[in-house]
Amino acid sequence: MTSYTHAVGVRTNWYKIRFYDTDTTTFSEYSDPTTSEELLRLCTVADVKSKIDTVGRWTDDEIFETITEVDDLIYIDFGTPLKAVYSTISKIDSTYQDTYYVGEESIYRVDRLFYGTTTKSEYFLDDGYKTNLRYGMIRLLPVASSGPVLDTTCEVEIHYVPKIYNQLSTYRTVKRLLEQTDYTAGDKISKELEVIERRLMEIDGILAAKLGPTLSSDYEHYDGFYERNRRRIVQDHRRNNYVGNYGW
Repeated sequence: MTSYTHAVGVRTNWYKIRFYDTDTTTFSEYSDPTTSEELLRLCTVADVKSKIDTVGRWTDDEIFETITEVDDLIYIDFGTPLKAVYSTISKIDSTYQDTYYVGEESIYRVDRLFYGTTTKSEYFLDDGYKTNLRYGMIRLLPVASSGPVLDTTCEVEIHYVPKIYNQLSTYRTVKRLLEQTDYTAGDKISKELEVIERRLMEIDGILAAKLGPTLSSDYEHYDGFYERNRRRIVQDHRRNNYVGNYGW
């Protein structure tokens, strides 16, 4: 594994990465832009390429710019964060529990994690916690590994992205790219675009089924000050311990 430290870098710097093959003296393509700050997109250039042939049609930078435009509209539509949950710190017998479930499995990403009482500190991935995206869990790291001091007077708050929003971003990006191509070419709607629109209808239907009950219910965890749902999860730690054994 290769590592690189930018001595004067800051969290808001963006970087692209490529690899050099010393045998063939060739470089790979650049990666998506990435930053140490949690400002990642809801899908990647690779996600888009997995749904449609982009060779000779759009550059990686053009795809990434389109993803950014699409994601901005998704966040305006659904709010930021897309999902937020919190749980109080618990014990089993006298042992503090470090593994917490976000309320659904197969999530796309954990964006932010806060820990504390009324005033919370933010912890960062691989410094203060690890994620198990397959089973929708986070694991707080020990104090010796930069994790928090566990205390039952504290709670953990997790902002995360459900997998469905990754699919929504991917297909909306593909649709926008195809629409631009059709508009430029002056053609009628392409067969590719028809297929993508059908996929988007399926995703929109799933989202509507998920959001309908949420919006029509009177949740005690609704935060009227911020006008966002901040759902409280009562943890079943014994279940967390055996369900979350794998996938870290």
